[in-house]
Amino acid sequence: MRWFEAKRMEWIAETIDIFGFINREHIIKKFGVSMPQASNDLATFMRDNPDKITYNTKAKRYEICQMITVART
Repeated sequence: MRWFEAKRMEWIAETIDIFGFINREHIIKKFGVSMPQASNDLATFMRDNPDKITYNTKAKRYEICQMITVART
């Protein structure tokens, strides 16, 4: 992985942790990359972190996966 790509992956992870969501426009504005590159970055992040984010089709954004805890009695 190239240095710039690694920095974008770090920033995506940090943004998800802080805000709970991210979309392509955030990456485009922050790094000045193209729409296809932003899409590729998110696809790469999802591939490398399959339990971290999921795509919300209604909101059109990637959101942190919520862990569901089941109380046992």
